[in-house]
Amino acid sequence: MKFTNELRNSKGFTLVELMVVVAIIGILSAVAIPNFKKYQAKTKTSEAKLQLASIYSAMTAIQTDYDSFGTCLGDAGYVSPNGTWDSSTPTSGSNYYSIGFSAANSTPNQIVRDNGGTCQNIEFGAPAFRKVGGQRTTVANISTIAISNMGDGSQTAPGVDAQGGYFVAGAIGYIDSDFITTANASKWAIDQDKVLREINKGY
Repeated sequence: MKFTNELRNSKGFTLVELMVVVAIIGILSAVAIPNFKKYQAKTKTSEAKLQLASIYSAMTAIQTDYDSFGTCLGDAGYVSPNGTWDSSTPTSGSNYYSIGFSAANSTPNQIVRDNGGTCQNIEFGAPAFRKVGGQRTTVANISTIAISNMGDGSQTAPGVDAQGGYFVAGAIGYIDSDFITTANASKWAIDQDKVLREINKGY
């Protein structure tokens, strides 16, 4: 009889209590993990903002010196985040976004050259290095950024207008493994008035 009472009085968790604890942990995980993924993705957008701000500074400098914007980011003083330009594939780096313009525009670049500057029809965009979900963006993907109501109002994709008076630079990157197509990627843009816009969230 004494042994039976000791068993009844022993301390510990019942199976029901243990199951309740496991269920609570499961619920908390279901809420916390997606929020953590969103937080991680959101922090990556700071890269796009910083790089576009650097492009704005470079574009402002070249326009001040030669009275025209140009797509020649390298000649304007912008430094590629991974040392690679245009259609090249980077072999090192840490950037998630492809930044700049999707193609060169020789017309405004020639205005810069006519005014005494150097503005080659190269180094118009920097590709992404980091892969998310096995994918990374290229400079060509910058053309998928819709920029209505930015620049001079007539541009539909990042670039410099033919007269060299307006520009819109773009940033596109995969920052969430659930959003790895050019249609749903993270997209940002900045124009000559330093208006920065989030075109597509991407997470």
